[in-house]
Parts: sequence; C-alpha cells; structure tokens
Amino acid sequence: MRLITILALLVASQIVFSQNDDDEILIQNFYEACKAVNYSAYSGANTGIQLFDTKQYSRSLKNFEKALEKDPKYCDAWYLIAHCYQKTGDYPKAIEACNKSLEMNPTNPSALIIKANTLFLMKDTVSATDVFRKVKEMLPDKVDGYYGLALMLYLLEQIDEASKVLVEMEQKGVKTLDVRDNKKIKDLKNKTQQI
Repeated sequence: MRLITILALLVASQIVFSQNDDDEILIQNFYEACKAVNYSAYSGANTGIQLFDTKQYSRSLKNFEKALEKDPKYCDAWYLIAHCYQKTGDYPKAIEACNKSLEMNPTNPSALIIKANTLFLMKDTVSATDVFRKVKEMLPDKVDGYYGLALMLYLLEQIDEASKVLVEMEQKGVKTLDVRDNKKIKDLKNKTQQI
C-alpha cells in the first residue's frame, strides 16, 4: 500500500511539474524514467519539484542533489538538476546533467527533451534537431518531439519539413491538454503556413 501511495504521489508531482513551465516558446513535459529506490530520495525530489514550481531554483537544485545522495542511480534527479541549470542559464551544466541521466538510462525522454531545448537555447539548432528526432521516435504519442523538431526545422528555414512534422503529429492524433502548449503548436503551425 505504501508503494502505491508513493507511486501515485510521484506521478502527481510530475504532472504538476510538467504543467508549470512558463517558457514562451519551448514545450518541456516530463516523464518518469526511473523510480527512486527509497522514500528519502523520492521525498527530496518531490520537495525540489515544489521549490522549482515557485522558481526557487537554487533551493530546488540542493534537494535534487540530496535525492542523489540517497539514491545515486536515481536518473530522474539528474534531469531535474539539468532543468534547474537550464532555468538559471547555466547551459553547459544542464547538458552535463542530462548526459549523466542518459548514461544511467539512455532512453530517458525527459533528459533528451531538456537536452534538446538547452541546445536550442545555446543556439545549436542543428544538434537540437537531432535530439528532437530521437524524442519523436521515443515518444510517438506525445507532442514534445514533434513540436521541438518542427520548431527547429522552422528556425533552420526548412519550412516544408516543419509543416510535414506538424501534419504528421495531427494525423497520428497526438495532442496535449495543456492550453499553453496548444497555443505554441497553433502559433508554429500558422507560421509554417504563412510562408
């Protein structure tokens, strides 16, 4: 029963976390890739997420680091650390933390999403495009990869390719309930159709 409660809390905290991103362009949803092996690590990460949601990034970072002390193989803590670094503009550390998460779990979609968006913020749209292609393949039923890939292609002035990715997303019925994400997708779709 305790395990079910912990899992339910973890899922709920990840959903709340994914809905609190205030970026005007990027879509960064988060998906659990590994579970903490003990409650202390989970609790530290959950506290970090709550602090992150209130934009207390340095305090949040400390809690994610504490979670790693309790469970050094907790790969989700690394991508959460990466997101803190991304939000504070320390992009090289964000990439490094994403890579640590991916060393533990090469199929961690959240680490790939943060890495791709961080590469974009570093103005490396070519590398971000490659990572978003992986995300799209890994999460064919989620908007993150489609939108990120279409955005990168649009910025690389490959407008037809960007439009095709958005059409593919629509044809496959890939949707999000997040109003802000839907607006970002609609805005990008309009931009690809205006040219």
